[in-house]
Amino acid sequence: MSNRFDNPAMAYDPFGEPVEIACQGAPTAGDRRARSIAVIGFWLVAATLTASRVYLADEPVAQMVANAHAQVAAFITAIL
Repeated sequence: MSNRFDNPAMAYDPFGEPVEIACQGAPTAGDRRARSIAVIGFWLVAATLTASRVYLADEPVAQMVANAHAQVAAFITAIL
């Protein structure tokens, strides 16, 4: 009995010529686990950035820029 992933599929290039492509097999459990960890990590970072942006949105932009400028100047002064 043949598996659907064993048979090459037919596709067409932009010029209309038929091209055989090999279908990839079903993902293994390790691939799914890595993918779900990556998805969880992505959404965790996205939620953290969104939450920090909402928290910092209460501060006026001019004050944020002035604070950032002061921090960079203090850092450069500390290095020199």
